[in-house]
Amino acid sequence: MKLKITPRDKKFLIGGGVILGIYLLAVWVIQPVYAQQKLMDQKIQNKIQFIQKYYEILNQDSYYKAKRIANERTRIILAKKFLNETQPGLAAARLQKIIKGFALQSRVKIEQVRVEKAKLIDQMPAVPISMTLRSSLRNLTEFIYRMENSEKFLVVEEITTQRINKSNPEELKTRLLVSGFIQDLTFRPNGPKA
Repeated sequence: MKLKITPRDKKFLIGGGVILGIYLLAVWVIQPVYAQQKLMDQKIQNKIQFIQKYYEILNQDSYYKAKRIANERTRIILAKKFLNETQPGLAAARLQKIIKGFALQSRVKIEQVRVEKAKLIDQMPAVPISMTLRSSLRNLTEFIYRMENSEKFLVVEEITTQRINKSNPEELKTRLLVSGFIQDLTFRPNGPKA
């Protein structure tokens, strides 16, 4: 039993085969190639955007140079606020010299000075000095004003004042704890430098 295929059936079979072939070609060949091409186009676009951003950053060179100069100026200004010495003993000596200068300008008599152990105040290495003064209220006020408005960053941590002479209430004996700061980021108060 032989099947008889008419020319009309032959056309339908050929047409169906062509349609099936085109469908298989589209699903198995063209669609993956199209998806791969779309993925490659996206990667190329991403690289183009990266290169554009890179050139935008490179073109901002003058902005970054100006920022670097401003940061350097700020660093210099801040460096002036700290005691120049990196060793606590040398910094304490420098702080004593600064305070004695303020005492002479303010007509305050320093009776006793004691260097305290170096410590950290808000993560900054500080050299505290305890001192006993004799002065009038006006001179003491001028002395503290000079310290707090100094070029160096000095902090009056503690102040205790008492009258010495009941007949002259202006004569005072004052105990101060003043701290100056060191710009040494490797300072450790209870151990060696890192």
